[in-house]
Amino acid sequence: MAVNGKLDTNYLAITELTSEINSIARRSFDGGNKELSPSDVEHILRITSDVVSKIRPQLKEITV
Repeated sequence: MAVNGKLDTNYLAITELTSEINSIARRSFDGGNKELSPSDVEHILRITSDVVSKIRPQLKEITV
């Protein structure tokens, strides 16, 4: 995959991650909560970890 393609894929993954986190936070706050629940935080950490583990090898390829 070309460098531009990898960057586009990584950008898309981060954009989708940001949208998902925003959605989780919005639902929580719209539900009257002032803080995220432990399960929301756990889910955010899990999906963030998944995205990072997928893009990290690609970033190493680009920078090497």
